Amino acid sequence: MAGKEDKCCIEVMGEMTMERSAAFSMLYYPLIGKDAAVLYHTLMAIATRSRKIKNHLLIEKISGLSAALIEKNRHVLEQFLLLKTYYKAEENRFVYQLFVPKNGNEFLRHEVFGRLYMKKMGKQVYEFNKLCFALNIEDKSEYLEITAPFENLLDDEWKEKEEEAFRKSRPKEERLYQSEFALRFNYDRFLQGLSTSVFPQMARNEKNLRCIGELATIHGIDEMSMRKLVSQSMNLKDNTLNLEVLKRKARSFQGEWKQEEKDIYKLPPVRFLQNLQRGIAVSNTDKKLIESLLHDFQMQPDVVNVLIEYVLEKTNQKLTKSYVEKIAGEWVRLQIDTSQKAFEHIANDKQKKVDKVSSKKLPEWYHNQDLVQSNDVKVDEEELERLMKQLGGE
Repeated sequence: MAGKEDKCCIEVMGEMTMERSAAFSMLYYPLIGKDAAVLYHTLMAIATRSRKIKNHLLIEKISGLSAALIEKNRHVLEQFLLLKTYYKAEENRFVYQLFVPKNGNEFLRHEVFGRLYMKKMGKQVYEFNKLCFALNIEDKSEYLEITAPFENLLDDEWKEKEEEAFRKSRPKEERLYQSEFALRFNYDRFLQGLSTSVFPQMARNEKNLRCIGELATIHGIDEMSMRKLVSQSMNLKDNTLNLEVLKRKARSFQGEWKQEEKDIYKLPPVRFLQNLQRGIAVSNTDKKLIESLLHDFQMQPDVVNVLIEYVLEKTNQKLTKSYVEKIAGEWVRLQIDTSQKAFEHIANDKQKKVDKVSSKKLPEWYHNQDLVQSNDVKVDEEELERLMKQLGGE
């Protein structure tokens, strides 16, 4: 538990807009409670001041929360993906990474948060907030778009060498995501020598590159194959990448399958499921479910693999969406974010069931079985011989 004199600093990830502030008050607050909301506002206020804090004293004074309450509500904020906490033992130093709330639409669509909100507040309040946070976009189906087409402002002298130099020198972009699963994709290999006529500079933004890496990680697509899919998904009229087309092509991708002998839990989730199916292609329905576990539930790929195997064993090899999401929600709430934690949870769950069965009271006759099998029971040999002769007809 952090004390007043423990060193700490606060970082804010993203920008708190009026829209997100409204979402915090109307959507997050009823679920996280007053103390967690106070702690969040206090951390946000302190973090955005020019004078930085050195320890927890100011946090306690301003929030009016004790160290124990700060610790308790820190965990609440972490569960709702509003906070990450890092600790460096040798310096006794904490770093609090504060994230802006999801916008209202995203929160209400979230597989876990949306369900929690409807359960606590009721369908009527949920529907009201859905209208409150609906995007105010006019239907343009009857309009004719007359926007002038985008023209590449770079002249023809921009060479591949210049593109390579720019890519290596450009500043690192801040992550827009509150929680990202680890990608297994080599961007250097993907971009090395990739012509800008195939994948233009303007299409190489963070959103597109992140989506490319995610799809490769989920479906087990190598860098060279992903190049081909990206080129097939480009809109040549305006040099933009059509992400929906890319997603469809990624789901349809059929790489060469082979029986995996190494740690199969490190496989991309789609390839992991295909491995369990002895090479049979994974259906699009199952692929979409896997994507949901990684995006909406923000689970790591190896945890998804353990979850898939666990559900299949529990349901006689059926991958039912509702049951998968039920288990996924439970694991998210339990903060199971590594395969090791998942295996430990499964083992503990099995042990609890064994203990429950063994604790049941056995019937009296079970304990008296030794009396029937005892060697002390005496047998009348002559009587036994007489009965056997009668039965034999003698």
